[in-house]
Amino acid sequence: MNKNIIELSQLNFTQDFPGLRGVNMMARQFPIEPFLVITEFRMEKPVFGPHPHAGISVLTYMLPDSEGGFINRDSKGDFSTIGPGAVHITQAGSGMHHDEFPQVPGVECHGFQIWINHAKADRFVEPLAKHADAVEIPVVEQPGAQIRVILGQYEGIPAKNEVLTRVDLLHVFLAPKTSITLPAAAMAFVYGLKGTAQAASEDTLKAQMMVNYSPEGDEATLQAGPEGFEFLFGTGTPLNEAIVYGGPFVMTTPEQMVEAKGRYSRGEMGRLGPY
Repeated sequence: MNKNIIELSQLNFTQDFPGLRGVNMMARQFPIEPFLVITEFRMEKPVFGPHPHAGISVLTYMLPDSEGGFINRDSKGDFSTIGPGAVHITQAGSGMHHDEFPQVPGVECHGFQIWINHAKADRFVEPLAKHADAVEIPVVEQPGAQIRVILGQYEGIPAKNEVLTRVDLLHVFLAPKTSITLPAAAMAFVYGLKGTAQAASEDTLKAQMMVNYSPEGDEATLQAGPEGFEFLFGTGTPLNEAIVYGGPFVMTTPEQMVEAKGRYSRGEMGRLGPY
């Protein structure tokens, strides 16, 4: 059964900081949990510097059309280059510092940073990094469509790396006037990148437009317009647990947040100096 659209939102890039423009979608505003934050970014210089995370996994996906790539460092010793088309996962768990910035200052990097929720039992798992270069990302080819499997699986083809909370995240390229039907769990969304499409309504979807689907139904169908349609598709089952936000830390209970902040103040999330 096809899902219905419950919300269709036109979003825009905003100048968040010098050298960074972003489109921000948060679970506080949109029904996207177990995703918590989805940001499409265009970044051309270092912005944030070393900073901690705890209680979540942070995924960086550099789009294949990006001019440049990121350097990613963390306090567990990882040093990776996230080139165009590559994926990096920071499983923050009990806490770690990381730093991401353009490899070449002034060269724009275009991609997504996505926070994925952890269940209460997984808030304090061991921190670690997982990486996949562009050539390691599975690509499913079918008539009129190309699907890059970023997380989860598609048609039995699994992603290179996984996160603790089960989600599917696909980067889909539809040829002009081609349709695709994607399996969808209780939570599902489409975020447009290029071109146009229609989905379960007469509304036209386009770049920087997010579609949130109803919990009912188990598939989502899109019909590309004459320009084709490129989009990000995410789906999963909400954890439906309490969420306590504390800046870069996300926990389930106030007591866990106190514990996380205590770990940070005692230096138990490691150190990461300027690059």
